[in-house]
Amino acid sequence: MRRAAWLLLLLVGCSGSSSTEPPPLRVDLIDSALDAVDEVLGADVAYFEVNATSQVVNVFVARNGNSVVQFIYDGTSLVGPTTPVDATGTMFERGLIDVDADVLDTVLAELPDSEPSMFVITGAGTDPVALRVELRILMRSSKGGELAVMVDSGGAIIGTDAE
Repeated sequence: MRRAAWLLLLLVGCSGSSSTEPPPLRVDLIDSALDAVDEVLGADVAYFEVNATSQVVNVFVARNGNSVVQFIYDGTSLVGPTTPVDATGTMFERGLIDVDADVLDTVLAELPDSEPSMFVITGAGTDPVALRVELRILMRSSKGGELAVMVDSGGAIIGTDAE
């Protein structure tokens, strides 16, 4: 019996992480991703969207005012640009982005039964070039449903949209 208990403890210890916590969104990679895109494209890059998942940062860049290309950054390498596709919408400049790396902390504390799936930065407003950005954290509730949580640069909740 003692040997079976020891074997069980050994198996549990070696089985990897038993944590049910979701992996963090890679908000910490946003600046590096934008640096990598800037290195490829040069100055005056106009962005349509920047988003961070648990694995990568996706950067959507405006090209010629009416199309967009995507870059994907995983922390070590940049893939892209993709083939341009038609797009319309509000663009924004990098200088408008001001996000704390721990922006998720407040939202996760307020919504402990939810899992973040994506952090999204988009231009605010309807003008072709935005004067500010909007920050959203897309959340999946363990009780069902999805929620877009709008936050400020420090993570304070501004509002929500149920999806």
